[in-house]
Amino acid sequence: MNYKTDTDNFLHTNPSLYLAFNGEHDQSMAHFIHTLLIEYKAGKKVLDIGSGPGREVAYLNRAGYEAVGLDNSEEMLSWAKEQYPGLPFVYGDQADFSLERQFDALYCVGSTFLYNFTNEEVLASLQCFRNHLHAGGLLYLDMRNAAFFLTGEGQRWLTEELVEHRKVNDTVVSLRTRFSIDPANQMLERDYCWTVAGYKPIVEHLRHRLLFPQELAHYLSSSGFRLLRLFDQPAPHVDAYEPDRPLNYSQDMLGTRMQVIAQAI
Repeated sequence: MNYKTDTDNFLHTNPSLYLAFNGEHDQSMAHFIHTLLIEYKAGKKVLDIGSGPGREVAYLNRAGYEAVGLDNSEEMLSWAKEQYPGLPFVYGDQADFSLERQFDALYCVGSTFLYNFTNEEVLASLQCFRNHLHAGGLLYLDMRNAAFFLTGEGQRWLTEELVEHRKVNDTVVSLRTRFSIDPANQMLERDYCWTVAGYKPIVEHLRHRLLFPQELAHYLSSSGFRLLRLFDQPAPHVDAYEPDRPLNYSQDMLGTRMQVIAQAI
């Protein structure tokens, strides 16, 4: 297996590796999004921001939606187009794109939104989202929860090294992760070391903006949205939930994920 090593984001420029570390056949997020669209009676035209390898777009199109994927990784777009020929995947940056059309629903999951490092970028992305939604359109965001790092478990994440191993075809890939926080800039600093047989260790430093619940609620209201729900559970990226039962939301905001459902006004 060949990897693209000349990159500032090893995972996002190697789709097969991304799928190995994020559940190649995991449809939990796609099913969850579908459930939300039904529960909130959203229309059929849906936009996926940060569509990655295209699983959610493909799932929704099979379910009868007209879903479009947008991503700024050429490698992810090429992978998605090859895996799901005929489905619409387009290049674009979340804070500055124009598809010259509006949708009934828009979602941005997997912490893609946290690549908005500044307040200005956060607001630009939300305004771009609003511009692509009909009045009354549904917005679903899923990201790391900054408030989690105020808990005992969150503090432990900042002191321990996480080690993961995955087998990609016949190659074992190991990932060592350390987290730290830049408080003044509300940044989660992520230090990764990838070990792939046949390659030198690949070291990278990535960042996520940390947003707190009421901070995000303020940005939404400033960008033409009405907040409908703010919750941390269920969190399909990290926890099991019962897909055939009504959703039971937790608003404790002590979990690892922060999720919001909002409506364009």
